[in-house]
Order: sequence, then structure tokens, then C-alpha cells
Amino acid sequence: MEPTRLFDIPPHMLKSYPKPDALASKVDGVWKKLSTQEFNRLIQQASRALLKMGLKKGDCVATISNNRYEWNIMDQGMLQIGVVHVPLYPTISSNDYKFI
Repeated sequence: MEPTRLFDIPPHMLKSYPKPDALASKVDGVWKKLSTQEFNRLIQQASRALLKMGLKKGDCVATISNNRYEWNIMDQGMLQIGVVHVPLYPTISSNDYKFI
């Protein structure tokens, strides 16, 4: 079955194209790789944690983050439970944060 929603893509990747290095981020100057299996596991963990915190479909959650694979984990975790992800750049002004 082909993915029809964005959050269908990670399980499809795991089933059809598993990789030991699906994502990577530089942590303290060293590349840290994340497998497709671990990516999917962390997405499920993030979704469960958000639900446990009481978030529900339609709630909005803002994140402030540099480019890193944890952003993708949280984005996918929010998508699959219907939470609206509001990503913010860490370089915007405090006035921009207030406006958003």
C-alpha cells in the first residue's frame, strides 16, 4: 500500500526501504546516524508522550529548533495524532515570537 498521508511515509520506508542511516545529525561535531527502525520507534514514542501530556487533535505545539533529526521525529509524531506543529526558527526576533 502506498502512503497517502505524510505520517504514512516512515512506516512505508521501514517496510520497503529500511536503512541503517535514514537520518543523520551532527552532535558535538560528530555525525550521529539514525536507522529507519529507530526513526519509527521514536516517532511512536513521541506520539505517546504527547498524548500522555493531554494533547489532542487540533491542539497547537510550537517548537524552536535548529535543523536536526529530532525535529522530524516530533513533526511526524504530531502529525499522526492530529496535533498542529508550529515550527519556529531559533533566529527570529522576540517580537516575532510574540506575534506568532
